Amino acid sequence: MKIIKIIAFFSLVILISSSCKKNLLDVENLNDPDFSKAISNGEDVENVASGLFNTIYKGEHSVSGLAPVLAVSADNVSCSWGNFGMRDMSYEPRNNGWNNSPSYSNKNLTKYLFDRMYSAIGTASSLLKAMETGIQVGEGGSGNQRVKAFSKFAQGVGYGNLALVFDRAFLVDEKVTVEEKLESAVPYNEVAIGALKYLDEAIALSSGTFTIPKEWLGTSTDYSSSEFKKLCNTMAARIMAYTPRNRTELAAVNWPKVKAYADAGITKDFTIIQDGAVKWYDEASDYLLSDGWGITDMYVVNMMDPVTQPQHWTDNASFPYPPKSTNPIDKRLNTDYEYVPSNWFQAARGYYHFSSYRNARYDEMYVTAKGPKPQIMLSENDMLRAEARAYTNDLAGAAAIINAGTRKTRGAMPDVAPVLADIVKAMHHERHVEMYTAGMGLQFFEMRKLNLLQKGTPLHFPLAAGTLETFGIPLPFYTFGYIANADGKGTSNGGWR
Repeated sequence: MKIIKIIAFFSLVILISSSCKKNLLDVENLNDPDFSKAISNGEDVENVASGLFNTIYKGEHSVSGLAPVLAVSADNVSCSWGNFGMRDMSYEPRNNGWNNSPSYSNKNLTKYLFDRMYSAIGTASSLLKAMETGIQVGEGGSGNQRVKAFSKFAQGVGYGNLALVFDRAFLVDEKVTVEEKLESAVPYNEVAIGALKYLDEAIALSSGTFTIPKEWLGTSTDYSSSEFKKLCNTMAARIMAYTPRNRTELAAVNWPKVKAYADAGITKDFTIIQDGAVKWYDEASDYLLSDGWGITDMYVVNMMDPVTQPQHWTDNASFPYPPKSTNPIDKRLNTDYEYVPSNWFQAARGYYHFSSYRNARYDEMYVTAKGPKPQIMLSENDMLRAEARAYTNDLAGAAAIINAGTRKTRGAMPDVAPVLADIVKAMHHERHVEMYTAGMGLQFFEMRKLNLLQKGTPLHFPLAAGTLETFGIPLPFYTFGYIANADGKGTSNGGWR
C-alpha cells in the first residue's frame, strides 16, 4: 500500500535584494511560513538551514516530480500506467514527446522539480544574505561555517539538478539577480558550471571542523566536515559526468577534473533513512518498484542474462514468455530481482511494456517505508572514478576499480578487460543493475550521454508551461521530443534499438 502524505505548503516571497521588483526566486519556501521572522537570529537561521536538503530530496523523489518519467524514458523501468506521465513518456516508437501545453494533465511535473530546486536555492541565498548583515550562528559565530557550507551545498546541488534535467535555468543567488524574462535564462552547460562553483565553495568551507546533524541529511549518523566534503566532491563529479547530452559532449568533459572530484568523493553509501513519509520518503521509487506498478525493463533483465532473457518484448501476442533464469551471468538477478510469471499491464497499451522480472531489493523496507534507501551508492562514485580513468587513457586503472566493486562482489561476474568498449559496457551495466532507482534520473543521464535513448526521446526538458506563462510567452510553448524533431541536441536521434 502506498503511503500518502498530505503536506500544507505555505507561500512566501523570498527576498534576496533590497529591490522591490519581484524576483525569479519568488517560489514556495518549504521551510517556514514566515521567513522574515525565521532569520531574525542565529538559532532560527540554523533551523531553516536544516531543511534545505530535505526540500531538494522531495523535489527529486516525489511522484509530483520527474523521477518516474526519467526512469521509464531510460528503459530502466517499464510501466504503462497513466500515472505521473509514465505512459506518455514510454510509448514506442517514442513519438509522444513532452507535452508542454498549459492544458496537459501532467504539466506540473516539470514545474514541481524546478520550483523545489529554486526554493532550496532561494532559501540558501537568503540565509547567506542574512549572515552578511551580521547575524551570528552559535556562540561567537561558531556555527557560521557549517551553515555557509550547507547553504552553498544546497545551491550547488539545486543548480546541478536544474542543469541535468532542463535545457536552461536562471543563475541567481544572494549577490546576483536577473531581469524577469526568458532571455535571462542561460543554457544547461552554464548552469552546470555555476553549480560547480557553489560546490567548490562548500568544499573549501568544509576544510574546517564542524558536524552536519543527521537530521539535515536524513542519514543514520551525523556527518563530520570531512565526510561532508567527500559528499560535495561526489556531487560535483556527478554533475560533470552526467550533464552531456550526447557522445560529442561526453568526449569534451574535463575528465581530469572529474577524477579529482571522484577520487576525493564518498567512501561509503550516502543513504537516506526513510521515516514512513513523515519527512524522508522516496515516493517515486515506491511506485517504480512495487508489485503491480513498475517492472524492470527487459533492456536491464537482458544485461543480467543475455542467453535466456530477450532485450526487448516484441509488441505482439505471440511473443514467447521468457522462462525463469537458471544461470544468469549476473547473480544479482537471483538476489535483487524477482521472476514475474504473468504481467499486470494492459496488452492494448503495448506488449513492449511487459517484462519477466521486477526489482525486489527494497521490498521489505517499503512495507512501512521505514529504513535505509541509497541516494548515492559507493559503487556510483566508483564508476565515476573508473569512468574518469577510462577517458584519460588509464584503462588498467579503470578496469581494476570495476573488478574490485559490485560487479564482482555482488554480481559474481567475470573481470572486465582493460579495453575501453568493455569498460564502458561494464559501467553501463552497473548503473542500470546495481544502482536501480538509487538517485533521480541516473539511468536517463547515462543513456543520454551514450546516444542510447530511443529516437524521439527528449534529451532534456523545457521550462514548464506554468513558468513560461508568467513571462507572457505566446503559445505554443517550446518543447523537446517527437521523432520529427530528432536532432541529437534536444531530442534523441540515436537509440539502442
